[in-house]
Amino acid sequence: MKMKAILSGITFFVIIFLAGCTREQPKDVGTTIRIDNIVDLTHTLTSDFPFIPVKKLTYPFALIPMATLKDNGVEANSWKIHEHLGTHTDAPNHFIANQKSLDQLELKDLIVPVVVIDIEEKASKNSDAVLTVEDIMTFEKAFGKIPDHACVMMYSGWEKHLRDSLFVGLDSQQVKHYPGFSNDAIKFLVEERNIAGIGVDVLSFDPGIDENYTGHKTLFEAGKWGVECVANLDKIPKTGATVIVAAPKVGKATGGFSRIIAVW
Repeated sequence: MKMKAILSGITFFVIIFLAGCTREQPKDVGTTIRIDNIVDLTHTLTSDFPFIPVKKLTYPFALIPMATLKDNGVEANSWKIHEHLGTHTDAPNHFIANQKSLDQLELKDLIVPVVVIDIEEKASKNSDAVLTVEDIMTFEKAFGKIPDHACVMMYSGWEKHLRDSLFVGLDSQQVKHYPGFSNDAIKFLVEERNIAGIGVDVLSFDPGIDENYTGHKTLFEAGKWGVECVANLDKIPKTGATVIVAAPKVGKATGGFSRIIAVW
């Protein structure tokens, strides 16, 4: 009886093993996103979050109670917000007619490899510093060529000034001073590196002194997106991570507050 039980057990094991071998295996679906590490690249949006001042147009975020548990049995708020407040995504139609609006950006273009180019040293010495083509070349010598269809983030360390006047950097003539991408760098990334988009830790990916938003026009004419006021870029690797740009799906929107996440 004991031997019969042992043989029965072996038979059962073999049947289970063979069933596992014949079961259809998962198909290769390409690159998967690793989530060993995850970093939130989003600032919390509050009423004191800085914004680009445009007379009679822009204004601070406001959270306005709409219903309360005490009076209505439910808690709810309304928001006073415009599309380009806080950590947000700019869509190509922000500056270019007949280009994609925020809701028309494809998901495959919003979940992409991310690289971080650090210009903090020169930005600490010059508020008008820009990320140049030379900076890109230097980065690639150290870390390899920027991957196809990537997001290129500029890290200037500017978020350290989020709660002081340097973040907007207005001078006595009301001209803004903060770092950004040079137009030549954006043109190079679009034409030579086939990027998905760019991002910065400042208010705009054009340097503050550029009142014509030259880089915006170059980027958006190519149908690419940009993200601004990105947080925690010093907490992710220079290469090897994936960025998820969770832009709101609002019809015809030129931009919107976004939850941006890096994983690797």
